[in-house]
Amino acid sequence: MLKHLVIAAGLMGAFASGAAARDIRIGSECTYPPFNFRDAKGELQGFDIDVAREIGKRLNANLIFVCQQWDGMIPALLAGKFDLLLASMSITEDRKKTIDFSVPYRSSTARFIGPKTLKVSPVAADGKPNPAGLAGKTVGIQRSSTYEQYMTKEFAGAKVAQYDTVDNMLLDLQSNRIDLVFAGPIKLDGDFLQKPRGEKFSFIGPEINDVSYFGPGVGVGIRKADSALRDEVDAALTASFKDGSFKAINDRYWSFSVLP
Repeated sequence: MLKHLVIAAGLMGAFASGAAARDIRIGSECTYPPFNFRDAKGELQGFDIDVAREIGKRLNANLIFVCQQWDGMIPALLAGKFDLLLASMSITEDRKKTIDFSVPYRSSTARFIGPKTLKVSPVAADGKPNPAGLAGKTVGIQRSSTYEQYMTKEFAGAKVAQYDTVDNMLLDLQSNRIDLVFAGPIKLDGDFLQKPRGEKFSFIGPEINDVSYFGPGVGVGIRKADSALRDEVDAALTASFKDGSFKAINDRYWSFSVLP
């Protein structure tokens, strides 16, 4: 009888534990290595994905990943297609009018890259944008991104080519269809310049850290109505920063910290 009670208690405990777990849907681009992408087996991998899984573990949640094109990311979140947005999205004042963000978990800056033989000066000696330095050149930017906003306002009149993904514009850069690419330096360095395909290219000009465009960093996007979930995500991220779990994720991808 006692044995049966022990087994029953164990089953009830397992059931209760399983019932306590909840489903949380995560929206991500799924085409942006090394942050979020599918590997050769079709499995989702990357820095953003690992951060999402760490959050899910701390929230005792079953994660369901939803792949979404970048330019429809915020509308899909607002429409309830997913609950959290983890897609290397910068926290900006414009976006905060529509959605909330967690505390930042990655820095957010920008930089130009182009052929090593290219002689241009997109940034002046005083650190200000220099549109004249890009005369006659075409710059690749990702559509609906902070980089597009920056180029449109700070390089008015510059010739730009818009792309759905960073990888597609890097392919055009390699094929000489465009002259430069303007995007996040962590992505450009680790996934392009440090690989054989990027050996003929380099950063051009200094890193651009304009908080008015690129915000204080990258965060998890959350609907404004889900303030309780936002607080849980903040607590999970903050705890991972303190106990070394986040550093372990960081170190899988880079030899330096990407925290702002």
